[in-house]
Amino acid sequence: KTPFIKTVFKENKADVMLIIRPRRFGKTLTMSTFYDFLSLDPENPGDVSRQEKWFKDTKIFEDKEFCREYMGKFPVIFISLKAVSGNDFIGAYEQFGSIVFNMYNSFRYLADSSKLSDTELRSFKDVADNEDFICDIRNKNKMKNSLSNLLMFLYKHHGVKPVLLIDEYDVPIAKAAHNDYYREMIDIISQFLGNALKTNLYLGRAVLTGCLRAAKESIFTGLNNLKICSVLDTGKDDISQGIGFTEKETGEVLSYYGLTDYYEEVRNNYDGYYFGSNHMYCPWDVMSFCDDNYKKVGMENKTITADNYWINTSGNDVIEEFMGFIEPEDVDKMQDLMDGKSITTEVRTSLCYGDLKEHDITDFWTLLLYTGYLTFDPQSRSPENDSYSLYIPNEEIRKCFKSKILNFLKNNSVMKNNTGKLVKGLFEGDAETVENSLNGLLEKYVSIRDFSVNAPKENYYHGFINGLLVGSTSLIEEQRSNFESGNGYIDLIIKSLKSRGIIVILELKQTSNENEDKVLIAEEAIEQILQKKYADPYIKRNDIKAVITYGICFCKKECGVAYKKLK
Repeated sequence: KTPFIKTVFKENKADVMLIIRPRRFGKTLTMSTFYDFLSLDPENPGDVSRQEKWFKDTKIFEDKEFCREYMGKFPVIFISLKAVSGNDFIGAYEQFGSIVFNMYNSFRYLADSSKLSDTELRSFKDVADNEDFICDIRNKNKMKNSLSNLLMFLYKHHGVKPVLLIDEYDVPIAKAAHNDYYREMIDIISQFLGNALKTNLYLGRAVLTGCLRAAKESIFTGLNNLKICSVLDTGKDDISQGIGFTEKETGEVLSYYGLTDYYEEVRNNYDGYYFGSNHMYCPWDVMSFCDDNYKKVGMENKTITADNYWINTSGNDVIEEFMGFIEPEDVDKMQDLMDGKSITTEVRTSLCYGDLKEHDITDFWTLLLYTGYLTFDPQSRSPENDSYSLYIPNEEIRKCFKSKILNFLKNNSVMKNNTGKLVKGLFEGDAETVENSLNGLLEKYVSIRDFSVNAPKENYYHGFINGLLVGSTSLIEEQRSNFESGNGYIDLIIKSLKSRGIIVILELKQTSNENEDKVLIAEEAIEQILQKKYADPYIKRNDIKAVITYGICFCKKECGVAYKKLK
């Protein structure tokens, strides 16, 4: 992948490049590669023995002319803003200050530079000598100018324009928007970055990475020589292939680890992304798969599996953030995605983090695309309204989708309150409360469906109820779905935790005819429970003191409930 260094720093003519990629695609590794290749040794300028040791077996080392011109030739500032994630502005500001303090101290030698004036030396030492000073919000003007000042100090000392690398530039903005200190953070970061990037005579080249392009935040306003490299950009193969694995590279990696026979499994689970017009794999997944399985090759009783590595990584919980605000027609689109279909929707090329609280559905689909939950068909763009065909890229992400939905069900406070009423009603034999609670939940959360591919209508509601009950661990001791009993399979069965020995059996029905009597159909469900003797094994048990059965018939956002106590 190392020729990407030349692509970015020589073939690309833009002063500032913004690379937009989902998490776990190797943005930070790419930036650290840039740093290690380009950065000069301040004690021995011109000494590239470190780079020769590290890069001698890489592709870029074959390009001797480029290496002579760029390898070890620049002072490089490399910072990551990922750690600026405080729950309030003061906490985030202090985290930001610590990053600036460490950034200055990575160039500690400037404190003794004869090339800097006394005023410049004092300015440098104000930050480098006192972390509390730069972390004190009363000195925020110093913070705002700290990056542009450091670029100037480095240029004056070395006589070479520095390279600036900023990883995860948008994390502080995203966290601020989520935690309601957006305006305060924008005031800091727009000037911290803007002063360094805009018409700065001391800046050589800058590369920023993130998941989104921030709009309206003034960070990039006024940058005349800015190159945006987003997942949507076509016609830039050399850049699009720079981060992530191509199909060819994935095959080579699997071959190296003796895992070629598992290519189809890897493709089904980790493939499917498009960057520009290039088909790409998530490198974190591919390498994690190899790391977990290469020692198992040829061993008996060792199963090689494609696990879900992406789901446990930190990231933007955009699904949970938007779930309570999605309209039914958009819920249908989510179901289409889960069923392996694509949806056509407008995609924004940039987002204003401050507007995300409005929960605009176009922002939602855009976030899902840029954060890696969705990918796009490169041939599908409609130039009239920037709409694209979007779909879930692979099986791993499909599982993440389902997990995020269930997590929302478990943790949403409104959902918890209504679900608590529902569960208590079920165990108390209160059919009216059960029906009212369900209707209230259906009205707002009809979105939550069973996510099996091409799910039949009954599964729509089966998954909904199952998901509700999964989050009620304080009330339910045991829960089973599609459980064999009597002469068939019970849709759902739950056992009370608080009132020991109470069993509830649910048989679910669905009708699309709004004129049908839902309660009558629910009563037929009770008859099915009796005819197939679902409850018989529990009626006979001495440790079961009550067996309560419910038939529930769903029709769109409403339901009818029938109830019968058998013991």
